[in-house]
Amino acid sequence: MNRLLNRPEESMNEMIDGYIQCYPDKYERLDGYKVILRKNLEDKVSVIIGAGGGNEPWPIGYVGEGMADACACGDVFTAPAARAILNTLRSVPNKDGVLCVATNHAGDVLNFELVAELAEMEGIKTRRVYVADDITSADLTEKRERRGIAGVSLVLKIAAAAAKTGLTLDEVAEVAQKVSDNTYTCSVTTSPAYVLETGKPAYDLPEGKIEYGMGFNGEMGIERTDISSADKIAEKIINMIIEDANLKKDDEVIYFLNPFMATTFIESYIIAGKCLKIFADRGIKVYASHVDTMFATQGAGGFSVTILKVNEKIKEYYNKPVNSPSFRYWEQGERK
Repeated sequence: MNRLLNRPEESMNEMIDGYIQCYPDKYERLDGYKVILRKNLEDKVSVIIGAGGGNEPWPIGYVGEGMADACACGDVFTAPAARAILNTLRSVPNKDGVLCVATNHAGDVLNFELVAELAEMEGIKTRRVYVADDITSADLTEKRERRGIAGVSLVLKIAAAAAKTGLTLDEVAEVAQKVSDNTYTCSVTTSPAYVLETGKPAYDLPEGKIEYGMGFNGEMGIERTDISSADKIAEKIINMIIEDANLKKDDEVIYFLNPFMATTFIESYIIAGKCLKIFADRGIKVYASHVDTMFATQGAGGFSVTILKVNEKIKEYYNKPVNSPSFRYWEQGERK
């Protein structure tokens, strides 16, 4: 695959600089670090995020009004450095505490936990929520050991909305953890991602084969099989989620389809339509539905489906407005 790069080792730095230049009224960079700060931050519980590059817009695009206040980036598929995270905590309003949201991957967890200890020594209170929504990566009995993938978009959006209402740090963390615990994602990969530096496939996925549950960075899934029709793939994904989440008739969910980079608009809405029909046939209520690439992987084909079981309070937070270039398509409010 041909790529449009200058020096691959500087790709994250150049991306951050370009992003800020595009939206100079919204963002600024923390000097010396791969850190983006939202301008005009309010005094409240701050919410920060962090992750490696390669799955954009996560995490860089999740910073905005009604979203995260700041983001610490690592290199491609590499956790953000502890020093960058610590300086992010120092740079946001922190007298009311800071909630840190990350996906549940070893490097991210290790660095955020280390930084939390250092921040506490400086008088900065933190709470951490590690989103663990990938149903194929661990049994339901070990749900908090699962990988974190596209469901982080819903967790972060709702946690940030809760913080903006004036809740305490512990209250915001409780909301975020509850949302994470009720978020379920399953994915299917139809073609391999590529390595940024070389443009070559990151892993082997033969033509005509698909893999259910493959990690967004190419981690092994649970089943590799011949490709079938869009309807059959959608049905399998949704049935896996319904079983894992123990969804019943009259349960209410938010539905989120996350197409990978090589999946077309046409394919995405064929899949989305079938998924929503299955929910309707099962008597499962869909409060809101959303289709957008919010947690991609470079060059890969396929998609993930995320559902969040909701109650009235979660719906109230979900409906709060956001202002971020990467969340511009999100529609708030009940489906008519």
